[in-house]
Amino acid sequence: MALNLCAAEQLILFVLMLSVFLGEGAASSIVNMRRSTHPTVQQTLAGKAVLSCVFTLQTSSSPQPPHVLWTRIRGSAEGQGAPHEQTVLSAKGDVIKVNKAFSGRVMLPGYAANALNATMEISSLRTNDSGTYHCQVVMGNDYERDTVPLVVSGVVFHYQAPSSRYALSFTDAQRACQENTAQMATPAQLWAAYYDGFASCSAGWLDDQTVRYSVQLPELGCYGHKEYSAGVRNYGKRDPKELFDVYCYAKALDGEVFHSSVPGRLSLSSASDRCVSLGGQLATVGQLYLAWRAGLDSCAPGWLSDGSVRHPVTWRRPDCGGGQLGVRTITPNSTTDNTTALYDAYCYRGKMKDSGSISQIYTSLWKPWSYLTDSSDADSAGTGSPDVTTPQTTTARGFTSV
Repeated sequence: MALNLCAAEQLILFVLMLSVFLGEGAASSIVNMRRSTHPTVQQTLAGKAVLSCVFTLQTSSSPQPPHVLWTRIRGSAEGQGAPHEQTVLSAKGDVIKVNKAFSGRVMLPGYAANALNATMEISSLRTNDSGTYHCQVVMGNDYERDTVPLVVSGVVFHYQAPSSRYALSFTDAQRACQENTAQMATPAQLWAAYYDGFASCSAGWLDDQTVRYSVQLPELGCYGHKEYSAGVRNYGKRDPKELFDVYCYAKALDGEVFHSSVPGRLSLSSASDRCVSLGGQLATVGQLYLAWRAGLDSCAPGWLSDGSVRHPVTWRRPDCGGGQLGVRTITPNSTTDNTTALYDAYCYRGKMKDSGSISQIYTSLWKPWSYLTDSSDADSAGTGSPDVTTPQTTTARGFTSV
């Protein structure tokens, strides 16, 4: 009996020691976590973005340096498939590794002075840098995850004179970009566009008075094809009276571009009248490129303000734009032969200001009239008012077709 009691005491002691041990293990495995979402960072093509990430949790000192990991999530090409996450940068102590796609363009400006400051700077921004960035900082059992969305805006496009190819002096090139809601592109912007996949075998002015063009796949008939290398070819600084095309840069779309059609199609002049009747005007080439970059897609060629005929393609199919992406050009000018040709129209309408106030005034004026005319809908706010809007159909991608 005494033996059994002793054994029982030993068992109880073992259980108590085990519980203490397990309790300490559980306590040591507790993880402190903090999540933070920052406002969207918006920057322009070829610019610089600073994505904030500073470890703020109170933590005990650790002999090990924190581990920093930056990743980016972006949608798949042409909106097909699941989003893809890729590592941008990882750092621990003096060892910093950078993804090849960001090599030479990313840095942690505050990391050397404070290893808990993981703020990342991206320079020479490209359109495909857009996405949702995640910063993870791990310090012992403390973990912080910051989310920073980044949007890179703007688009570079090639433009030639309505009359013919290579017909623009430097001054004419400046004017052509301005007339198309853009400005002359910088060399940095053309390089950024090149890394986004832009290519054109047409020599064009840039804002530093140099003449260049972008080559992705060297081809016969394109100067420099014998080099068998991609890149931006440079003719150097030229006499401003020489004639070339131009590369323009459109920054942002302050309004909407929409496709409009009527039975029998439209001539250039009737297309202009059509857009005016819808409260807008014919879109410029720059505005159409910005709308394309934002997702506008149509297989229907339409008039633009410079007399050219184009249409935007954002997802490939063999019967639309030759299976190629981008703004497809049917005819680049408005010569005598094609001003009477018939196409659809691409219109631009600026943002409405104070539309809420106008709507309230309209409703307040309508109600007394509905009472005087004994309208049965007088008690319904606005339900008895006449339709003063233009019928519109929203496409699957959120743009309007009229």
